[in-house]
Amino acid sequence: MSPLGHRVGGRRWIPPVVLAGLVGLVGACAQQGTPPGGPEDRRPPVVVATTPDTFALVQDFSGAVRFDFDERISERVEGGALNNAVLISPRTGAVRVRSERRSILVELEGGFRPGVVYRITLLPVVSDLFSNRMRDPFELVFSTGPTPVATTIAGVVWDRVGGGGAADYEVLAQGTALDMEGVDTTEHVARTDTGGVYAFRFIPAGRYTLTAYEDRNRNSVVDVTEVQGTARQLVSAGDTLYANIAVLQPDTTQAIVTSAEPLDSVTLLIEFDDYLDPDLPLLGAGVALTRLDDSTTLGATRIFHEHEYLAFARAVADSLAVLDSIETAALEVERAAQAAADSAAEAAGAADTSSVPFAQDTAVSTPPQAGRGAGRGAVPERGRRGEGQPPQVDAESQPVEREVQVQPARQTAPPGLDGRPVARTQSATAGRNESGPSGPGGERLPSQSIVAVLSQPLERNVAYQLRVTVIRNISGIPLGGGEAAIVLESLASRDSATVGDTATAAVDSTVVSGTTDVVDTTVVIDTLFARPRPRR
Repeated sequence: MSPLGHRVGGRRWIPPVVLAGLVGLVGACAQQGTPPGGPEDRRPPVVVATTPDTFALVQDFSGAVRFDFDERISERVEGGALNNAVLISPRTGAVRVRSERRSILVELEGGFRPGVVYRITLLPVVSDLFSNRMRDPFELVFSTGPTPVATTIAGVVWDRVGGGGAADYEVLAQGTALDMEGVDTTEHVARTDTGGVYAFRFIPAGRYTLTAYEDRNRNSVVDVTEVQGTARQLVSAGDTLYANIAVLQPDTTQAIVTSAEPLDSVTLLIEFDDYLDPDLPLLGAGVALTRLDDSTTLGATRIFHEHEYLAFARAVADSLAVLDSIETAALEVERAAQAAADSAAEAAGAADTSSVPFAQDTAVSTPPQAGRGAGRGAVPERGRRGEGQPPQVDAESQPVEREVQVQPARQTAPPGLDGRPVARTQSATAGRNESGPSGPGGERLPSQSIVAVLSQPLERNVAYQLRVTVIRNISGIPLGGGEAAIVLESLASRDSATVGDTATAAVDSTVVSGTTDVVDTTVVIDTLFARPRPRR
């Protein structure tokens, strides 16, 4: 063997340097991965072709539906099995999904039926080899018979308690009476996005029962323990209709009283262990208290849902504020008239004294001032009108005082849920968001409380036993209620007198006929001037 190379085939010599280069090249070709120095792949896989094509009419379709991507995809999908990456609507058989290098293939057990418009949704769970996941779902619509018609049912699946959208919920649309010949029981399927939005597109016209549920075990069956909700919708060909679906955890228990707290001497806040439907009237509900020391009882004049009571309290606060404003304006008018009368009397008195000789050297008794205070006395004038002078006297030489105009004390507004008087709404728009969060259609969210206005005030430091009956929870379970102990303590922070005791709240209920109507102030103006004023 020559030191300059190796013999190949007994005829040709290859230099050692060339041989080493060839070995290195073969080793490099065997390595996997991205060549060093290249750009980082951050682009998700994109569907570039489908079989059948979008909106294709295929009378006799057999085989698999195919989604082709622009790059190689991973055999694993986010969230588990590959079968969960695809939704087929209507659901006419079990779904089987498999993958190839750049494709997803979808098959139905028993094949695709003739005479059906299919909507196949590829969910955004497919990734490429660099873990770049699809951003949005991809939807394919094709028909094995009729021409697809753009008929849509869409909406939001939302949490009935919290108000937010329910993400990744499955929604079923089952026909109930498509025509007079029979019932179509085929299930159409959709899934909500991150905001709880769902949509059935190119669905046949008909009457549907919509069921939204959290498919926790991914068995495509509505289990009794899963969060769920239903709605009904009638859709005609070409319609686009919206149907929001509220979902709740299934419940079979009654709402039970957990606590009760006096907001003031005639207002009770009662809490339950379950939510109550804010739109279901509290018809038949009962609230009664028994005094433990002598067994006397008292009831409630009105029972409110939380939102109803807040509206009632704000209406009363607005009514009282309007009355106070009217009375203040009337008092200002009276004060202005009194001031004018006083000025006129002073001018007349100055004119009389100027006509008497030696008026400044002669002690002359000044007659009482004319005007509204004449005959009843007046407060001594100060400054230029007699500062430091003795009180004026009337005809019987008795000192008198001017009437002090005192605005009569008014009852404060009913207490809010924190026990403080409810403030007046400052403007027409100030109370728009006071109800807090709501559903997608402005639906009121439920609470776990009711408010009762009692027929008589509670005695302080006296124990009462509360009994609540005939309460229905948000799931419609009837005959809820329970008992609780009540004591109105004499604490300054909860003293009704310090926060404006609404002991006459039973009368206040006549101030507003409903929860939004305020008192008619036209009759108040006529009675303000006739109201007797207290004297000091």
